[in-house]
Amino acid sequence: MTFTSSISVDTRDLSAADGLLILAGRALDKLKTGDVLEIVSDNASAQHDLPAWARLNAHRWLGTTSNDGRWRHRIEKGSALRVLTDRELDWGNRGPIKDGRFDTKHWLLGHAAQIRQTAEPSHGFAPRGASVEKGSPEFPFDVVDRNQAWSEGAAEFYEQATAGHWDGSRDIPWSQLRPLDEDLERAVCQLMTFLAENEFSALYVPAKWIARIHPHFAETVLFLATQVRDEARHIEVFVKRALANGGGLQFSSASTQASLKTLLDQEDFVQASFMLSVLGEGTFMDLLRYIETHAPDPATREIARRTRIDETRHVHFALDHIRSVLRSDSSCKAKLYRAIADRASVLSGMKGLNPLVEESLVILAAGGLSPERLPLGTKARIQLYETMHENRVRRLTAIGFADREAEELSQLHTPNFM
Repeated sequence: MTFTSSISVDTRDLSAADGLLILAGRALDKLKTGDVLEIVSDNASAQHDLPAWARLNAHRWLGTTSNDGRWRHRIEKGSALRVLTDRELDWGNRGPIKDGRFDTKHWLLGHAAQIRQTAEPSHGFAPRGASVEKGSPEFPFDVVDRNQAWSEGAAEFYEQATAGHWDGSRDIPWSQLRPLDEDLERAVCQLMTFLAENEFSALYVPAKWIARIHPHFAETVLFLATQVRDEARHIEVFVKRALANGGGLQFSSASTQASLKTLLDQEDFVQASFMLSVLGEGTFMDLLRYIETHAPDPATREIARRTRIDETRHVHFALDHIRSVLRSDSSCKAKLYRAIADRASVLSGMKGLNPLVEESLVILAAGGLSPERLPLGTKARIQLYETMHENRVRRLTAIGFADREAEELSQLHTPNFM
């Protein structure tokens, strides 16, 4: 019987151990079911290895002929697919590289650009756009809905985060620290302690969700990973500043810990992001600007400046994400409102902000405990609280809450700031 070969591949003296089967397998990948592959070989062992390999891979062995001292083996491709042929549709889709850059927002190419409404549990850790073999195990991810997990702006925020990384050991002017008045140094150290404990919550909350969001929504997962890295660096510099100038870490109140625990207890990703970043980190932006403005030394000022820039990115990502959620599901706004009200109810029996933090804010702005300057410090603290409220309202209205709702939600926000 004569078979017309679709393609022919010359494997020369390759044996099965040397790469013969790789060449044969790759050649068959390019064929359709029923097409015939001719393998030309100088290796005598191939006539024994190829029939067994073909049957093992569900192909039809058509036999061997010999001509001019060379063997010609023929295999008809079976119906079993080693790779999905529609992946070939992605071949040739080159990324838009410009000036040596390939931005993450431009990786939406071919199948990688297809954002499912609901991610497949069996796609697990396969990157979006990959061809996943049937029979893969299902992964227990909690967040699998596009409306909850993905937004168009996430890739751009991820790019900003990777470009904005800095070093807590070398980028802070530690050598410029000089001894401060004891009361002022204690105030700085108390604020650094407060900042650090709040940043632990800002680290653990996104870290908790990284493992629960399906990798299909990779942009969000990647950004949260940068957020965790940012918060780790913030904790590092806050603790270092408390220790570096002889003051040491100060007091942590039960009310602060209780408030932060309510963030970690959240079991809804959108609500957790809303509470942590839109309200909490948004409020911390104002606190960090206050510390930057009144810092008594260059190291404290630079710490506040750099961490504020990072927090601004976190807040803008969350605002973009929440707006995306509300565009697809307007009922989510009521859920967010209830979540804030429920948190306020849980914390209603707790006292407010750590009093030592309140005092430290005054002392920092006053530059110490001078009776002449303490009124200025008190006024600055009052203005800080007003600014925090105004900016919370502004962020809430920006994502779609009515003015009255935004006022109420801002008033309900924890006095702990985060």
